[in-house]
Amino acid sequence: MKPRLRARHIALGLILFNVATMHGKACATGPLAISGAKIITISGETIEVGTIVIREGKIEAIGKDVQIPSEAKVIDATGKVVMPGFIDAHSSAAMSQANERTEVVPFLSVVDSIDPVANYFEECRRNGITSAAVVPGNSTLIGGQAAILKTAGQYVNDMLLTREAGLKLSLRPTSGSRMSQMAKLRKELDKAKKAIEAKEKPAEKANDKEPEKVDDGDATKPAPSDDGAAPAEGSNDTAQADAQQAELGLQALIKAIKGESPVYIYCENGMDVVAALSLIKDYNLKPIFVLGRDCHKAAKLLGERGETVILDPTLVFWETNPRTREDTKYVLPQVYRDAGVAFVFQTDDTGSRSNVGSGYFWFQAATAVKYGMSETDALTALTLAPAKLLGIDQLVGSIEVGKDADLVILTGEPLDITTWVEQTIIDGEVVYDRAKDEKLSRLLSPEAE
Repeated sequence: MKPRLRARHIALGLILFNVATMHGKACATGPLAISGAKIITISGETIEVGTIVIREGKIEAIGKDVQIPSEAKVIDATGKVVMPGFIDAHSSAAMSQANERTEVVPFLSVVDSIDPVANYFEECRRNGITSAAVVPGNSTLIGGQAAILKTAGQYVNDMLLTREAGLKLSLRPTSGSRMSQMAKLRKELDKAKKAIEAKEKPAEKANDKEPEKVDDGDATKPAPSDDGAAPAEGSNDTAQADAQQAELGLQALIKAIKGESPVYIYCENGMDVVAALSLIKDYNLKPIFVLGRDCHKAAKLLGERGETVILDPTLVFWETNPRTREDTKYVLPQVYRDAGVAFVFQTDDTGSRSNVGSGYFWFQAATAVKYGMSETDALTALTLAPAKLLGIDQLVGSIEVGKDADLVILTGEPLDITTWVEQTIIDGEVVYDRAKDEKLSRLLSPEAE
């Protein structure tokens, strides 16, 4: 056989091998069934003993008498509870750096700072969190674009649900006063507002008069700087890069003002909420409120708007009146429910979830239930409510036919302190199994003598 012909045969053989391998891998995953479990669907009735069939990453069937395909891999979940995976509506822990040193960076995206093997994602899977909004931190002015991701994947692009999920604004002063923070923020928003107005105005007629010619000498030479010196080599490239960043940032702000992109607004206290409402009115912003502990003083204002807000991680605290010196206990879930404000939870999360209590979503929900919230509403605030807030409820947040198979299998009732996450499933694949969790095994095993 001629060398050239032999090479073609080898290449064809490799192609056929790769196709067969890919096909075999797809077939190997096959359908998955979870049987014998209590199924908390969130969007509908709870099924005390039922079956879920998953095919190609989607939920195919749910019910008491569902027929399990003969080729399906079956997980026996008898005595266990299955519910939708938890959704983290606001976290900066997946980023290598939560906040930028520069105050105004609307052109940046958190996607460029996310590591798929970050400890945050491992902890998410261990704790039943299947989707997360990764958002720039609160120590900023305009902190760049957020993104919404699944918490499992080899590459960031594999994990992405929404690449441009909204800008982050913070009303907590990074330097100076709250007045200067608002002035700087309005200055940037005004630029975008004027750009929109300029584009909408009819173009003015060009002046027929030919501009005067200016003798600029040799046009091939770079223009001197203000001090008479020629610009440094590469300065044009730097200027061009800066101009591109400015344009990207302006376009991001224009999308926010047009209501095409939501805006995460961090408010540290009640005064910030009032200022945020003014910004929303003046610039037609579509807000997602990220609230500090002391924002409860503006709960009635938020209730009048019908907003769903993200609560501060500290749900219960005491506050001393500076005048009377009396101590008052505040329970944020109770305060906001009384004011008619819908809310979702946030954890005190550094990426390792080392904080006992407020570092875990189940604890936040259990705390709210302790102070009068129904268990159904609390579980919804962990799943479907944040999915709706983030605009991904057509894909996740509840157990429904056609939705992504993002599920968590629990050893017992969701808010029971003795319950463990047995398995976490994302897009129909088991991405966490407690029986194979070496870190957890080492943690719970007795110390070697």
